[in-house]
Amino acid sequence: METFSSDDILDRLKSALSLKNDTELGNRLGVSKAAISNWRKRNSVDYPLVFSFCEHINIDWLITGRGTMNLDAPQPMSYPSQGELMDRIVDQAKEIGRLEAELAETKKHAERLAALVNTDSTAHVG
Repeated sequence: METFSSDDILDRLKSALSLKNDTELGNRLGVSKAAISNWRKRNSVDYPLVFSFCEHINIDWLITGRGTMNLDAPQPMSYPSQGELMDRIVDQAKEIGRLEAELAETKKHAERLAALVNTDSTAHVG
């Protein structure tokens, strides 16, 4: 398992947040400078806390240094045109009609089978 350097992670976070030192980083994260120093010494980071400040930061870059610092801007959603939606609705309506007809046939078939079973069972009684 690969271990990551808390020093590198914290330094990249400072860079991403445009902070100059660990005191500023601690203030931004809501922890003391001593907490940042302890993270560096123990090579451990409060990841949930750190990630809560990384909305626009590429987490892969933050942890490993790979990739770009900032996440790409979200791509605008593409929506189907009104014509495409109408085509889908018409297709679905046709499918519903087909399924309703199939269901009606299945019910008729079930009724015929039930009638045969009832006829057959009454024929053997007596």
